[in-house]
Amino acid sequence: MINPSDLCGLGGVALTIAGTLVLMLGRLPFSRRVLLGVGTLLFVLLLLPFGDLPLAAYPRGMVGDLSISTLLLVLYALARRGGLGAPIDPARRLLALFIPVLGALMLYPLALGAAYYDPYRWGFGEPAFLGSLLVLSLLAFAARLPLVAVAISLAVLAWAAGVYESRNLWDYLLDPLLALYAFAACLRAPFARRAKAY
Repeated sequence: MINPSDLCGLGGVALTIAGTLVLMLGRLPFSRRVLLGVGTLLFVLLLLPFGDLPLAAYPRGMVGDLSISTLLLVLYALARRGGLGAPIDPARRLLALFIPVLGALMLYPLALGAAYYDPYRWGFGEPAFLGSLLVLSLLAFAARLPLVAVAISLAVLAWAAGVYESRNLWDYLLDPLLALYAFAACLRAPFARRAKAY
């Protein structure tokens, strides 16, 4: 029987794959009902066993559990595709995406040995780290970046509840896929703005 932490990890991977496909198909002339059906069907198929493991276990084995921030971003994009939620101002969107870029630039090089200090250790319950996340969440809320504030809050709650196998808060806040997406979006933003100007 699959334990709850595995189920959460598999569900997150299945949601991200199914949600990404729905977002890609959403650019084509499909009705919302068709998109919802395709997304739901793929989500369920990814959780069904294929051999000894559910299909979602294979991509999960390559990328690991996806952060709560990634799952929230996928859910928000799906909600926006479905006509729910207010659009984010492009400047605020860029600022929101810059936060995981900064986190990744600080975490990954140092965790891989670029310096003697490893910030990954903070994620095991360092009070100063938790305090800085609280401050960052409040600053994000004050700057009208509610998605960032909600992502931090949900990540801390999920970490405290032990939703994933990992006991490190960084794994709930950030993952390499989110970092790559945010980095690419920040690099693309100036070119997209320039293209609109012409």
